[in-house]
Amino acid sequence: MPVSLSHFEIRVRDVARMEDFYSRVLGFVVTDRSRPGGPGSRRMVFLSAAAGEHHQIVLAEADAGDAALGALDHLAFRAEDLTGLRAVHRGLESHGGLEIATVSHGTTWSVYFRDPEGNRIEFFVDTPWHVDQPVRFPIDLALSDDALVAATERKISSLPGFQPAERWFAAHRRRLAPKAD
Repeated sequence: MPVSLSHFEIRVRDVARMEDFYSRVLGFVVTDRSRPGGPGSRRMVFLSAAAGEHHQIVLAEADAGDAALGALDHLAFRAEDLTGLRAVHRGLESHGGLEIATVSHGTTWSVYFRDPEGNRIEFFVDTPWHVDQPVRFPIDLALSDDALVAATERKISSLPGFQPAERWFAAHRRRLAPKAD
């Protein structure tokens, strides 16, 4: 099954300082950020330098005394399609003894799990939509493709930033284009 490395999330102490470094020094563009009072309590900034990726790096504010400070939260791999994602899910279930979470972020359908040494891994495929991040809700991969698409669209169509992914990526490519002096 073909997969590709997509993104990683880092626990950081100073989100603003790290955002400045990755954007000003390394040239990444902020594509999303959590909103106060929005889903989850952690401040998060999503960054990308690739026209086809919503985010390649996520900077997530560490909790006070977080032992994972500076550590990777998870590695994410893009599966080719829902068939491939379901194959990963079946393989994990047949392995046994793993906690597996099947979720959607509105922009993806994802399977999360921890490897035998506790490293968090995500396999995902893109949905046809964009919504502002972070978003997370459970999904049922036993649904047919059509039923999963319909259920996801019902859940996210009223969320901030909801639009076809094609439209969001076109705007993202414009943000990444070199600025004329």
